Amino acid sequence: MFYVAKVFQALGLADVGYALYVGMTQGRSMADEIVLTLIGAGLFWLGRALEQRTV
Repeated sequence: MFYVAKVFQALGLADVGYALYVGMTQGRSMADEIVLTLIGAGLFWLGRALEQRTV
């Protein structure tokens, strides 16, 4: 379960990085960037919660 938690954390960080990329390269509204950031933060939080349960 520990490694599953770490995968969720890595996906969350990667999603936040992708949100930054989208925000810098696409000239549309910030809504896409905010949604992607919130999804990434949620994934990271889920991984953190799973990690705390296994330790």
